[in-house]
Amino acid sequence: MKRRKKLLTRRRRALRCAAAALVLLLLAQSLLHTALLLPIQAVRRSEDRLGVQGTRVIRRQWKPDLHNGTALFYLTANDRAVLLSDTFFDAQGWLPKSASLLDCTGGKPLHAGERIILLDAGEDAENRYYGTHLFFYGRVDDPAIETLEIQLQADPDDEAAGGGAGGGSISLTAPIFQKSGRRYFLLDYRMPFLLNFAREDRIVGRDAAGNTVTELQIELTGNSSSRRAPGAAEVHS
Repeated sequence: MKRRKKLLTRRRRALRCAAAALVLLLLAQSLLHTALLLPIQAVRRSEDRLGVQGTRVIRRQWKPDLHNGTALFYLTANDRAVLLSDTFFDAQGWLPKSASLLDCTGGKPLHAGERIILLDAGEDAENRYYGTHLFFYGRVDDPAIETLEIQLQADPDDEAAGGGAGGGSISLTAPIFQKSGRRYFLLDYRMPFLLNFAREDRIVGRDAAGNTVTELQIELTGNSSSRRAPGAAEVHS
């Protein structure tokens, strides 16, 4: 009986020590802004830098081919804006990478943003930039809109993109989902070639019968680069 009590006492002491260590770690990261334990903490740091508060998490998406295999993307929103933030993990814990802000004020039926990430194989690679990863995100405010079509403008000189003498385009469908009483969309697409940042990609919102409700140019809200994850295959055009 005494032996069992001693074991319980040791377990309690171990739990107390672990809890104390966790509290000290949380205090250290709060005061020194280091060792973020959770990716959402990195997202909140990005939002603070942009001056945005009171957001809720709409969706998160892990992309193992970006940021050395640790990329975790968050779509967050409040009543005035939608943000796409990405985080990554290293020896310091979770860190913010980039954040894109889409202003959703103004009463538009549809708000759409585009984020461009260049895929970087490093300076020693024969072809340093080997592709592009696109993220499309936003909010749908018109209840008549049932489907979203994203039209990517192709470079007339890039046959791999469907170009040629007359140019061309790539058509994508962005699924709409609901969260906290509003409708949003998030779509990512991998291109095996580099894109011209001066493109004018468009988004078309259609009703249930397929009629166009609204059409607008997608706002470019940010661009960055990402190193290839270890072991990831390179995509060639």
